[in-house]
Amino acid sequence: MELIFIRHGQASFGQRDYDILSELGKEQSLLAAQHLLQTGLSFAQAYSGTLNRQLDTAAVVLEHLETNDITALPLTKIPGLNEYPFESVIRHYFPLLAAEDSAFHSHFENAWTDKRSFHLLLDQSVNRWLTGNAVPDEVEGWNRFVQRVEAAIKQITAENDKSSRILIFSSGGVISAAVHLATGMSPYESMRMGWGLVNASMTKFRFGSAGLILHTFNSYQHLESYQAGKLITYR
Repeated sequence: MELIFIRHGQASFGQRDYDILSELGKEQSLLAAQHLLQTGLSFAQAYSGTLNRQLDTAAVVLEHLETNDITALPLTKIPGLNEYPFESVIRHYFPLLAAEDSAFHSHFENAWTDKRSFHLLLDQSVNRWLTGNAVPDEVEGWNRFVQRVEAAIKQITAENDKSSRILIFSSGGVISAAVHLATGMSPYESMRMGWGLVNASMTKFRFGSAGLILHTFNSYQHLESYQAGKLITYR
């Protein structure tokens, strides 16, 4: 069985509501659909989380496939494919880091306008979240997150024939968790690896008697030749 994870297109980073697919994100999603058509591959079913950016990416891709004489794919929504509690982690740890260490003050103030400041704080915040350091009870921790991703993958593999090819529309953290499950890579390294995932990129896993195996990671050649890299985004 092949599981092809498609990361959602560019969302609305820095806006009041992040969970909105941007116009660029729609364009990235369309190019992903065109690439799938060009491969000539067939797909048995499609799955998505329930976040708007995931569903909207799925809608663009699946509509384009159907418009081009591909049999309509049923889309099954699984909350287990939703992103880790990214916003809650930021809200909790960013001010905590700034309060604990004055070296983070300027980064905290510039987090939404300076990419370097944001990534520095995110790195520190995710590291604490992964280790369970000061995670509030209401915030889903790493262990629970990985468990629900694993449960979602088990549901998908149980519902489909072993020779099926499945499309899965999800997010960077979910793909990172799947990499962790497939490779045994440490939680921190798998999350750091996931920060390099390009919007609308594709990551392929194979599933069989040996379990989940990573086949290709972060493929985005369908975006590379357009507009001098304008379509290659990470948020």
